[in-house]
Amino acid sequence: MLGYQQLLKEVEQFAMHGIETGVVGNSELGNAIPYIFVGNKDGNCMIVQGAMHAREHITALLVLCQAKHLVACGKKLSGGIYFVPMVNPDGVMLCQEGLSIVKDKTLKNRLLTINGGSSDFSLWKANINGVDLNVNFDAHWGEGVQNVFYKSDANYVGKCPESEAESRALADFTRKLQPKVTLSYHCKGEIIYWKFFQGAFRTVRDRRYAEALAKYTGYTTVDGDGSVGGYKDWCIQSLKIPSYTIEVGSDNYEHPYPYSQMDDILQKNLDLPRLLLNTVVKDDMRLKQSGLKHLMED
Repeated sequence: MLGYQQLLKEVEQFAMHGIETGVVGNSELGNAIPYIFVGNKDGNCMIVQGAMHAREHITALLVLCQAKHLVACGKKLSGGIYFVPMVNPDGVMLCQEGLSIVKDKTLKNRLLTINGGSSDFSLWKANINGVDLNVNFDAHWGEGVQNVFYKSDANYVGKCPESEAESRALADFTRKLQPKVTLSYHCKGEIIYWKFFQGAFRTVRDRRYAEALAKYTGYTTVDGDGSVGGYKDWCIQSLKIPSYTIEVGSDNYEHPYPYSQMDDILQKNLDLPRLLLNTVVKDDMRLKQSGLKHLMED
């Protein structure tokens, strides 16, 4: 199991070997949200993020392994990739370690109340404030069927979009970088979400990439616009870029997803970020040369 402190040690190892590392921002409890950058800064970049939902911390290990693989493989990369393994460090620590991570008695009592009096937080999805970060972005915010408007272990949208330090930090980081594409890892179901009210031309483009992701992973694409307020949704709507949420892991297993299945997840996803960025950059260059780039801005 990958915990937050272990992640920081892993990131430190990248830095010791000359790989750029940094911080996206800080969590509500002041914990750094680290990133690892692999590639070159030629203007084409991608963001890959995991562990936005606390109980899905296995995705942090996946993203970390993808960064290690990209450093080691030496294959062509058309730009650079920012790997953000753990967007929600407070939630992950609460999920893995329980209330021992919380020093403030008022916050401890509040979390216990939210969790129905139970000290078992292993199924917790939200951040430390009881806000579900993946419904806290400004993309049809608060309009989801499963959204709730009170503090909860899941689905609470927050007081307003980007009300939370973690979602705000990731959004600011994304606005600053202006990536060509983003990839968000969640768990579970082996499905790929790609659609969010795109216009006709972008729908064709984004579906094509989604089908390529499905072919590589063996996962199934989902064509509906059902989710709202997510990071992927916000990237599609605000930045007008292709953005994907991949739910790794079979539904045959319960949360928290067993790390014994990590080899299967890695086999299906390990080199995916590199292949996706290379494809998107190549297509983008072709569109610019043809003079049709404006069609993707509908």
